[in-house]
Amino acid sequence: MPTATSPCCQYRKKECHQSPLWRILCDHLDTFLSQYERRFNDSHGPLAPWVEDTLRRLIRCGDPNFGVSLLHCKHCNIKIAVPYSCKTRICPSCVNRRAEDLSQSLVERLPPQGYRHIVITLPKKMGLRKRFLQDPSLYRQIGRLIHRTLSAWMANQTPCPGNGDEKGRALPGIIMATQSFGDELNTHPHFHLLVSNGVFTQVGDFHSLGTWDQASLQERIRQAVTRSLVARQLLQPQSAETLLSWPLEKSGFSLFIGPSMALPGESEDVQRVLRYILRSSFPLNRIAYDERTAQVEYRSVKGRFKKWSHAVDFLADFSQHIPKPHQHQVCYAGAFANTLQMLSAPKNGPEEVATPKVPQKSRWTKWAALILRTWQVDPELCPKCRQKMTRGKTIFERVELNKILKALGIGDYPKRHRSPPPPEDEESAREPDSDDTHSQVPPDWDDWAAA
Repeated sequence: MPTATSPCCQYRKKECHQSPLWRILCDHLDTFLSQYERRFNDSHGPLAPWVEDTLRRLIRCGDPNFGVSLLHCKHCNIKIAVPYSCKTRICPSCVNRRAEDLSQSLVERLPPQGYRHIVITLPKKMGLRKRFLQDPSLYRQIGRLIHRTLSAWMANQTPCPGNGDEKGRALPGIIMATQSFGDELNTHPHFHLLVSNGVFTQVGDFHSLGTWDQASLQERIRQAVTRSLVARQLLQPQSAETLLSWPLEKSGFSLFIGPSMALPGESEDVQRVLRYILRSSFPLNRIAYDERTAQVEYRSVKGRFKKWSHAVDFLADFSQHIPKPHQHQVCYAGAFANTLQMLSAPKNGPEEVATPKVPQKSRWTKWAALILRTWQVDPELCPKCRQKMTRGKTIFERVELNKILKALGIGDYPKRHRSPPPPEDEESAREPDSDDTHSQVPPDWDDWAAA
């Protein structure tokens, strides 16, 4: 029976399996893990226990040697093998597809009102950013403080009718995403928010805010965050007084308020903002890796270049932005809180109780549809007749998998120049011989093949 590789497989192989990040991990992951405590423990803190497992899963992304799913076209008698994605929350390819899915789902469920993109950045002064590096739980704690402060400020600023109690219960709709990385992969804790341009009352009415007093909101957030850090004994009271005495524009607290975007007319702008705040820490097309010297170069959005003298130094910075498993990176607050169910699917009214229930359509998009949106390739269409193929079995067993990959002519790891280890002295820092090549396989390949 004829067999073939999926066009999707080729795109994944280009974006993941042969990317500079994949080659860096294959060359230096074991070295990085063994030397982290000695080289980076003082500067970066202890390595999180989930980092190793996440990085090893990232190596397997798009690699057919770790399993494939077969698709069968009955008309052309063709079988197509599609490898699996790692689906980690640090893989640039998988994160972008997940951001595409979530942004489109949210745009379809958001109320048709105006929205603004708000960015809140914390300062370097007084070592505030280092506190987040030492204790990642601060992202969630300070994030809650920010959306509570923002909700109270917007309720007071909005001209909404009613007494004080009703006005205090009015809430804005908030979608918040925390990010720990900057444009150059440095430690840069900041918060992205998509906020409704007004507040929702308890009865569901919406009242627009009108104008935003940026200085007033920025000062309110600065005081709330500073006092919270003092209460948590992460900042001395004298340092907090000094920080609050500085002029607002020189304190390091930054607040950006974007222009108003109205739904449904500007849904593309809202979706673009959501994709941006849910993006990966860095795109694959901005990183370059020199295998002969093990140097890594990264180009920022502004065109600046950051270089790491060795790949293990890059991995030390990269590992700081790997989130904890099951840690929520997106928060729904205010009127969009999960308990209020404003963003949930509509329920049947009382008059429709007697009608049979129709199964709710899942708000999550199929992985094949995400591949189509990202790479413009549908992995479920036959490349010959363009008909939808039927999904066959999945293959993980080593003997059968090797036969399939051999018949398809895929799965071989290319020969590349052997990358030098981290320089410990002048002898080990010399450039490797130009003829020193080897077939690079993932670090845990022997364990997988023997299983």
